[in-house]
Formats: sequence, structure tokens, C-alpha cells
Amino acid sequence: MPQKKSLKKIEKQQRLREKRESQEKARVEKTIGSVDIPDLSSEELMEQLRRMKAITPTGIAVQFNLKVSTAKRLLEELRKNEVIDLVSRSHNLKVYALNQG
Repeated sequence: MPQKKSLKKIEKQQRLREKRESQEKARVEKTIGSVDIPDLSSEELMEQLRRMKAITPTGIAVQFNLKVSTAKRLLEELRKNEVIDLVSRSHNLKVYALNQG
């Protein structure tokens, strides 16, 4: 039969449990991709796209101070809305051009 836990061990377990719960709560409160994404229909975004010869995720990320993954999502949304066309693609780079229509 196991020995009864000492008061010190019980207190330590309680502190660890509270610490874990607070970490889980903090983890839930985090927002993924909480970066300001420019509005897809904004005139500023369209003007920047018109100026670019080749529209790439890296170029958008540098221009708007975004993460490259966020820029990729932005470009995919623009492609789905038929604002830009996929011109060329390789295993690690996609090049887009503004839709002339």
C-alpha cells in the first residue's frame, strides 16, 4: 500500500496543476495570424500590385510587412477572386500577374 503523500508534495502538485492550467488558458487566447492583412479590395493593394512586374509571395511580404505564409494566403484569395492569374510555378515559387480583364 502506497504511503500517504506529504503536505509538501501535495502543495507542489497543486502549484504544477495551476501552472499547467494557466499555460493552457494562455495558449487558447493566442490568435493565429494576428497580422494586419490588407483588405482584398483596397485601392492601396491594387495600386501596389499594378506597380509590380512580377507578383510573388516574397515581394508582397516585403511590401506590406507580412509573413510569407500570410502573403501566400492573400495571393491565393486574390487568385480565387480572379484578380490575379498564376503565370508560372516551380516547386518553391509561384509568380502571379494582374488580371487584365
